[in-house]
Amino acid sequence: MAAQFAEHLSVISALKDNYTRPDDAQAVASVVRSQQNAAAACSQREDEVKEAIKELTGRVRSVEREAAYPHKEGAHAAQVAALSTASAVAHENVDALNRQLQALQAQRTDIKTQVAALQRKADHIEQIVTDAEPRTRHQLSLYAHVSKITWQFEAPARVAGTVANPMRTFDFDPATTPNFDIVNALWELMGTDDA
Repeated sequence: MAAQFAEHLSVISALKDNYTRPDDAQAVASVVRSQQNAAAACSQREDEVKEAIKELTGRVRSVEREAAYPHKEGAHAAQVAALSTASAVAHENVDALNRQLQALQAQRTDIKTQVAALQRKADHIEQIVTDAEPRTRHQLSLYAHVSKITWQFEAPARVAGTVANPMRTFDFDPATTPNFDIVNALWELMGTDDA
């Protein structure tokens, strides 16, 4: 099961690198993290419940053995009553833990359903990326060829790069320069050819 989770995570990571809309990838990553956290919590709680059931079952058997042991007539009735009460409490605890175990198993089933849905969504996204990637690469190549712009991504808060033929650099701060002015300046740089 861990290998399947690792495979799902690698598919989601690849999609995150290739896909241009980060909101889908972030949503998928968030759901996967939630699923992993829930699966880890369920597994841990299930182990705890199993250990508690073992312990309580052992205590019930011990109490039942002690209840069957013959005592003197007066002390025996009091001890049997106390042990019967303890046994009833232990049985109630075992029943409560069994209900918790069933709830955890239901959660596990829900998580498996979510994982299957995520796998279908990841397959769908991968198909979209596979179909769209060559077209997008071609469009980007065409854009770079027509615009002659080489972007500088080192400062993501700025609009910076160079325009070829002749080589001219540009650097705008979107916080202080309106988008309209930036677009007009880029058009002007692209339209200026020293041919």
